[in-house]
Amino acid sequence: MNTGQPYIPPEQAAEAGHACLQSPDRTVFPADHIDTDQVSFSYSTSQKATGKYSLHCHNFYEVYLFMEGDADYLVEGRQYRPTPESLLLLSPHCFHGVKVNSDRPYRRYSIHFHPDLLSAERRPFLLSAFPSPDRRNAQIYFERVDRQGIVACFEALSGCARSPEPLKSLLLPVYVEALLAHIVSMARSGSSSASRSDSVDTVSDILHYLNRHVNEPVTLDSLCERFYISKHHLNKVFRRATGTTVFDYLLHKRVILAQELLIGGMSAQEAAACAGFGDYSSFYRSYRRILGHSPLKDRGVLPSFREEGPKKLEYVNLGKEP
Repeated sequence: MNTGQPYIPPEQAAEAGHACLQSPDRTVFPADHIDTDQVSFSYSTSQKATGKYSLHCHNFYEVYLFMEGDADYLVEGRQYRPTPESLLLLSPHCFHGVKVNSDRPYRRYSIHFHPDLLSAERRPFLLSAFPSPDRRNAQIYFERVDRQGIVACFEALSGCARSPEPLKSLLLPVYVEALLAHIVSMARSGSSSASRSDSVDTVSDILHYLNRHVNEPVTLDSLCERFYISKHHLNKVFRRATGTTVFDYLLHKRVILAQELLIGGMSAQEAAACAGFGDYSSFYRSYRRILGHSPLKDRGVLPSFREEGPKKLEYVNLGKEP
């Protein structure tokens, strides 16, 4: 089936929130979406259980609005059971993923954006609701966001996706900033709720520590000593919460940090050192294994959401080869 749209694997379409047009051979294409250099927006409906999480991270911001379905969401070891019209805020570099539990209709909106889309003057304010290393306890999950006008903001973006050019390009940054302003207002009002998984306190503390010290030497012994936990229990609760080991998680974090430094113009050797790799050869092997290409390919190249852009923005999948 030729739709004129780029192919997206079914599991990636479900994770990223792309709408699905499916051919008889189960090829999945995105529909009703916006892809520009700095923003990707989509409204999606699907009816297929995934049965497991597929965790990934990326170098851009994401807002996810759950409308209906039977799904769980995992963000840095913390589990959420979204209710209709609930919202998640996802900062760059955080591992997250959805698990669709049944074939009930699963409807959601998602928007991914680069901060350069926003006005430089308003950018700090508009991004202030998103968690950061210095805001460990920032809430990322909000329920009944229809009361805050946020569903209406997503509906406006959906209408924008159907607008002709140049109107679409002119409206898009205005609508995105309006959405983020509503989110900041809601976050500052304190109307949020979160569900947590077993052992989340210990794992949350460990994840916070790893993210604060991602470029420093870390050993299992030092973690066990710091958090008063045995190696066996550490490995057990960490894998249950994240789906992987401590060092696989840390390795992926270092690679995504190095990629961001490379995009900013740093040399591969400098990026490797700043991201916590002890030697360049191990960095190079890890980078190619996780991202599927040489680090030299990313230096100074700003990624784009456009399929025809000079470099497509990438998802880094946890525990999977590219």
